[in-house]
Amino acid sequence: MRFLRTDIRQPLEFISAGHLHSLRSWTHSRRVIDSFEIIVGVKGTQYIQQQNERFDVGPGNVLLLLPGETHFGYQPSEGELTFYWVHFQCPENARICGEDEWQEDRSQREAEEQLAAKSEYAYLPLFFRCGHSDKIDILFHQLQHLANSKLIHYSALHYRMTSLFLELAEQADSGHATGSPIPPDPLVAEIVEWIRIHTAEPLTASIIADKYGYNRDYLSRLFKRFLGRNLHEYILAQKMYKAKSLLTGTKRTVKQIAHDVGIPDEKYFIRLFRKHEHLTPTGYRNAYYLKHMNVE
Repeated sequence: MRFLRTDIRQPLEFISAGHLHSLRSWTHSRRVIDSFEIIVGVKGTQYIQQQNERFDVGPGNVLLLLPGETHFGYQPSEGELTFYWVHFQCPENARICGEDEWQEDRSQREAEEQLAAKSEYAYLPLFFRCGHSDKIDILFHQLQHLANSKLIHYSALHYRMTSLFLELAEQADSGHATGSPIPPDPLVAEIVEWIRIHTAEPLTASIIADKYGYNRDYLSRLFKRFLGRNLHEYILAQKMYKAKSLLTGTKRTVKQIAHDVGIPDEKYFIRLFRKHEHLTPTGYRNAYYLKHMNVE
């Protein structure tokens, strides 16, 4: 695996960002660019080849395209496709390195008990799966909103771009660059996938416990151990994540979105959303409504 190693003592240079949404089959054009580009899959799968490597960029997958290397779609997507993209430049001393160098640097920091914040460099793998897509979703919308605002200090965009890059680097590092968000416990992994598929249903911890034949409290402790939150909290977090995606990526009403995430009581949905995001659903949508959006 290859990594981008860049100096973080100064901000990255933001160039442009956008959000592509295609309702039909879509294929990336063949090109060579003179900047770095990060692509984050949201819905559907985009098939991209960079030089001789092929990548299937599905929901939560992160792909880094490099300047000077040819990339293109090696086959069309199937059905609806949505992804974020951002172009940027790094300081002149940025370079591509191998996994051995990344691992050596990581091991040295751990041995010296240094905090990641003290490191002068950040590493981003060319391809991985982020573990907290909701954070990336919010940072992308903030970046796009800022890019479409009338700024007095344009450097604010560079610092926001750097924040996004560092969040991706942190998630890649915490996953040991495997990009896998799958919990190590097979039962938790299976339930996580089932929840993802059935988020639109009125799920509860008790319903899931009955389905899998386990005690509800036992499953909650298991989720707390591996995911940092109990089963009930995890279910709500997934519903709020889907709600945020619908609020910023569609024109559906709050009432419709409440139904889409399995909470038919609109007032209860608004109270839950405010508790989790410290904003009403409408306030959240208004905060991030300015986006550069490609519609195919």
